[in-house]
Amino acid sequence: LGAVPGPRAPSLDGVVGHCCRRTVLRRRRVSNAKVAVSIHLASDAPRGRGVAGGVDKSRAVVGRGIIPYTPPAIGWAAAAVTLFAFGIYLRTLMPSTGFWDTGEAQTVPHTLSIFHPTGFPTYSLVGWLWSQLPFGSVAWRMNLLSAVSVALAAGLVVLITGHLLQERQRWLAAGAAAIAGAAFAFAAEPWEIALRADVHALHVLIAALIIWLLLVWGAAEREGAPRAGWWLAGAALTFGIGLGNHPLTGLMAFGIAAWVVAVRPDIWRRWRLVLACAVLLLVGLLVMYAYIPIRAAISPQPPLFYARPDTFDRLRYLVFAEQFHTLFDEFNQPFSALGAKWIKAESVLQLQYWGPGWLFVAWGAATLAVRRLGAFLFLALIVAGDVLYSMNFRDGDIDRYYLTTVISTAPLLGVGAVSVATAFARAGAEITRRTMGRIGRRRAAAFAGAFVLLLIAALPAASLVSLYRTRDQSQNYDADRWVASVYAALPPNAVVMSWWSYSTPLWYHRWVLGERPDVTIIDERNILDDGYGTLWLAVRAFYPGRPVFIVPPEWDYRRIVTRYETKTVQTYPGYTDLLRIEGL
Repeated sequence: LGAVPGPRAPSLDGVVGHCCRRTVLRRRRVSNAKVAVSIHLASDAPRGRGVAGGVDKSRAVVGRGIIPYTPPAIGWAAAAVTLFAFGIYLRTLMPSTGFWDTGEAQTVPHTLSIFHPTGFPTYSLVGWLWSQLPFGSVAWRMNLLSAVSVALAAGLVVLITGHLLQERQRWLAAGAAAIAGAAFAFAAEPWEIALRADVHALHVLIAALIIWLLLVWGAAEREGAPRAGWWLAGAALTFGIGLGNHPLTGLMAFGIAAWVVAVRPDIWRRWRLVLACAVLLLVGLLVMYAYIPIRAAISPQPPLFYARPDTFDRLRYLVFAEQFHTLFDEFNQPFSALGAKWIKAESVLQLQYWGPGWLFVAWGAATLAVRRLGAFLFLALIVAGDVLYSMNFRDGDIDRYYLTTVISTAPLLGVGAVSVATAFARAGAEITRRTMGRIGRRRAAAFAGAFVLLLIAALPAASLVSLYRTRDQSQNYDADRWVASVYAALPPNAVVMSWWSYSTPLWYHRWVLGERPDVTIIDERNILDDGYGTLWLAVRAFYPGRPVFIVPPEWDYRRIVTRYETKTVQTYPGYTDLLRIEGL
């Protein structure tokens, strides 16, 4: 560790050899560095002038790299984590169709149809483009989109962590940032969502991109970059596009507002930039959502035409999820019964990081709060909004809704890791101060820091090993096999009345693969949109003119077998059998 070049201040963490810079020949240069500590701008400070009246140029070169405002070592660490995570995801990827929302996400984009509320138009458009890849089945391609999205998000976690670290030792910062990215990549929920088609995979990529763009904007403002505002404008456009993918993006607004004020307290004076950001946000949002009414007006109608949003009232019903208004009842009293709600949230969150991972997150949060309060509030408010929303929303798979929390806390794990490693490096240098020379102390400090980082790296490694078997979906063909067993049992011109979890793979095989065009698939949503009203009236509309089969929901099974004469038709073992209607 040589002398500090120029007036650049040493990191508050970067003490690996701080005590080793006290040779006679270098005393003047070290003294300059210590003076710089007293005048160096805080990391979250707005663009300004130093004591001498000039912009701090010691960091200006960072903005000229391949990845703006990112040291090369951090960039290489991000690339390595992205590629490694993608390799694991590809190895464990679901190869075929899935049940529930997975089957819908594999079918809707390729057929340019309409999703369930809130419509998710960004995913529809991105997914349609992605589904045109010239290799693999459509189902596999859409699963692959999730793998790519989450792997890229893991790489962005590395870059985000790099912005939060004040450690000047490149190998220490890069190692801690890589640990943060790997901890995210192999956390329970990100890994699970990376293996199947799901709008939440694209959401977590967009959320990570927004956070990174805003941190780059902060760095550009500190450097006095003349076009720093472009990064904020890019974040605004991405935010609008993200809202078109999933409304969860909107919950980031509280943290974003805190960060904007922390970086530029006088942001209100830059009204042109504020106006440009507002316009770009609306453009991103409206262009995405314009897909829904445009597609609804084009003939022929899409194969999956959820809520038929061809009028303003139906469009509002879809976009604002009015069908699911009862799922939001808890928001009338969001802070009531917090203890019971937290138990569920805790059960999800504790699975995300292996072993003492959350302790490192807490330590990193405390460290960041002391050193960079603006950055801490940025991430903390994003987490608070996401957790409070998820605790009060009654979704069938609520675990996915905590992905924003994981993407926001993983960088804090990296901050905690580098803080602990630096403390041990400092201790190693101090312990050997009287027994070793300068080079020996440097080596002792480096060894101590590297050893601690290696131990902390065991957290994502242990998560990878312990979760691999349960996350591996590479042999999961269950949905395809269930559909095949259903089609084998259906006579020509049959009608299948299904419900959501089982309708979606049937849709994929019908509308993407073109199988069994003679079969009519009636989902619980079709019963409403096509005017049947109830399952009973839908059965009466087709029986006895056509063979009618029901995929019975567990909660309706007894009523169905009581009301009709039925015969059980076995399907793929472990999944719901069919009931054939043989009499009213």
